Amino acid sequence: MDKKMQVFIKIEDFKDITEIMTLARQRLQQAKNILNRIAELKAQEDAEFDAWTSELAEIERRMQAVDSTLLGRHEENA
Repeated sequence: MDKKMQVFIKIEDFKDITEIMTLARQRLQQAKNILNRIAELKAQEDAEFDAWTSELAEIERRMQAVDSTLLGRHEENA
């Protein structure tokens, strides 16, 4: 059963098959390109998210400093 059997197909069918395979390869490449672009966009999005998170942390730190300063002065004057 290990013998390879010969398969005969019509030339027209062969041409159709090769065209279909070429189209499938093109679609596969398009899909890969799309996935690469999505990965790039995700990386940009992650970088933006990290920047926003850092900015919010900095704002929170500054607000706490202001609160400490105001409460510290308020307690000194009381």
